[in-house]
Amino acid sequence: MPVARTYRFLAFPAALLFAAVSAGTGLKPGGLSELSVELPQDLRQIAGRGGIAPVTRALVTVAVPTDFDAARLYPVMVISATADPQYHSSRRLLAAYAETAVAAGWILVAADPAEEISGERDDVNLRYALDAAALAALESQWPEAGKAPLAFGGFSGGAKFSGWLAAAFARQGRAIAGIYLAGINADTIIPAARQFSLLNDSFRRTPVFLQSGENDQVATPADHRRIHDQLERAGFSKIRIEYGAGSHEVDPPSLRTALDWFRKVAVRGPN
Repeated sequence: MPVARTYRFLAFPAALLFAAVSAGTGLKPGGLSELSVELPQDLRQIAGRGGIAPVTRALVTVAVPTDFDAARLYPVMVISATADPQYHSSRRLLAAYAETAVAAGWILVAADPAEEISGERDDVNLRYALDAAALAALESQWPEAGKAPLAFGGFSGGAKFSGWLAAAFARQGRAIAGIYLAGINADTIIPAARQFSLLNDSFRRTPVFLQSGENDQVATPADHRRIHDQLERAGFSKIRIEYGAGSHEVDPPSLRTALDWFRKVAVRGPN
């Protein structure tokens, strides 16, 4: 996924999106909830890099724990898939991770464009717009969502998106609980933090979990070690790397390990 463009993100009031949830409202404890969200003009401009994007709606999937209580606060992870044409559905990737994540007490959110788009248009600007709409839609169903700590996670190119998205939402003032990078061969966290002027002590304490398949020839174990070392040299203090027996494939059990670790880090505090 190319990440060298200059990305432009705009602040927007999330309340603009509340009335735009038009289908599948309601959250299903222990199951997948489907929402259709209209993108307001501000988000279509972000997705269109200053123009108006052809995407008009976000298709959103939300997974919540079986014991979901709307009065409680849960951590939320935003899931991102790669931009590769056969694997670009973030909602499909969420379905692969959902059982593992909700068992750990997390809420998962993912969004895809309702319209077919070209690979060139499937960039981090679009992903930011879709995820902003998805999180506002979640808040319309669950008012505590606006206070929830956010984590970002993805596989392959989706992991690269996650580095940029974590920095973008941190810049908007959201608390970032962690970043899960699976099957990744190039770091995006450091350039994103620099672009958003976030390479500070606070953001460097964000926990980063790297997951590598021992037999992965696309994003090799050496790639993951190199990214680990780059983050460490940049001052990130909470980095963990785990190796599984597989190749370049989704590994839900490693996500559970990451989510549990993110919570432990949060309990220990900032030091």
